[in-house]
Amino acid sequence: MMHKEFGSLGAATTKNFDRHRAFNYLRVLVTVITFFTIAAKVHLGWIGQIGKRGFGLLSVAFIATVIGIALSALRWNGALDALKVKKKFSELFKLQLVGLFASNFLPSTVGGDIVRARWLGRCSDQVAEGFASVIIERLTGWLVLPCLALIGIAFDPAMLHLGKVSGIIITIATATLTALMILITFTILKKQVKPNGRFKSLSAIVASLEDGINQFKADPASLAKLIAWAIAYQLSIVTAALFAASAIHIAITWRELLVMVPTVAMLQVLPLTIGGIGVREGALVLMLQPLGIATTQAIEFGLVVYGINVLASLLGAPSFALGGPQGEPVTVTEDVIGSDKTNSGES
Repeated sequence: MMHKEFGSLGAATTKNFDRHRAFNYLRVLVTVITFFTIAAKVHLGWIGQIGKRGFGLLSVAFIATVIGIALSALRWNGALDALKVKKKFSELFKLQLVGLFASNFLPSTVGGDIVRARWLGRCSDQVAEGFASVIIERLTGWLVLPCLALIGIAFDPAMLHLGKVSGIIITIATATLTALMILITFTILKKQVKPNGRFKSLSAIVASLEDGINQFKADPASLAKLIAWAIAYQLSIVTAALFAASAIHIAITWRELLVMVPTVAMLQVLPLTIGGIGVREGALVLMLQPLGIATTQAIEFGLVVYGINVLASLLGAPSFALGGPQGEPVTVTEDVIGSDKTNSGES
C-alpha cells in the first residue's frame, strides 16, 4: 500500500515547479535582506572580546553539537528498526551530516530531510520506508520539543513571569502538541486524502505515518527508546547553547535554555529563510529581553549558535559533493513530498 501510494508521486507540473522556484528565489532574497539587517545591529569587535577561554567554550559547544548529530542518527536508527530497515550507524551519521549541510546551504525548499531520505532509499531500495523513518523521526521532535519547554517552565516557575513572552512560549508548545495529536488522530482514523494534485504529498505522508504507528503499536518499547534518543539529542543541543552563551558572556541558566532552545527550534520550522536566519535571532531577542539581555547580545548569541551548526554541517560537505550512493548526483527537484520545511534548527 505504502509503495503504491509513494510510487504514484510523479514529477511536478511546470506550474508547480515555477511556483516552487519563485518561492526559492523569494526565500533567498528574504534571507539576504534579513542577514544584513541583523548584522548591521552588531559590531565585529565583539568577536575579539571572546578570548582564549571563550573559544575553548565554543569548541566544547561544537563537540556537543556533533554529539547531538550522532544521537539524532541513533534516533533515526530507532525509527528504521521499527520499519524493519537495517542500516549501519556510520552510514546514518554520514547521512545526518549530509542532511544538515543541505538544510543550511540549499536555497531550495527541498532540504536535508528529503535529501537523506532519498539517499537512504537508493541505498536500501526501500524508498517509502526511508521517507517514513524520516517522518517518524521528525514527529518525535514535535513531541519532545514542546514537552521539554513545558517541563522547563514547571521546574523554573520564574519563567511564568516573563510577561507576554511566557504566554507566547506556552502557546507555541500547546499549538505544536495539538497539531501532533491531530495528525496522529487523522492517521489512526485512516481518513486518507485523495491522492490528486496538491494533496499527493499529504496522502503519501499519511500512508507512511500510518505504517509507522502500526509498528509502534505492536512494539511500544521501541517507541519509548525512540523518544529517549530524541530527548538526549535535544539536551545535547541545550548543552551546546549553554557553552556558547557562556563563551560570549551571556548570563543565562541551563533551566532557562531548556525552555528557550526548544521554543526557538519549533519556530524555525517555518521555512521563511535559509538556515532559520532572522527567525532564530528574532525569537531570541524577544525571549531574552525579559531576562535583561540586550538586543545586540541576543543577536550575537543566535549568530554564534548558527555558526556552530554551520561548522558541524560542513563535515557533511565532502559526502554531499561526491553525490549519493554509487556516486549519483543530488537532484534538488520538487517531485517528492513537496517541500521540506525543516531549517537547521532540527527538531
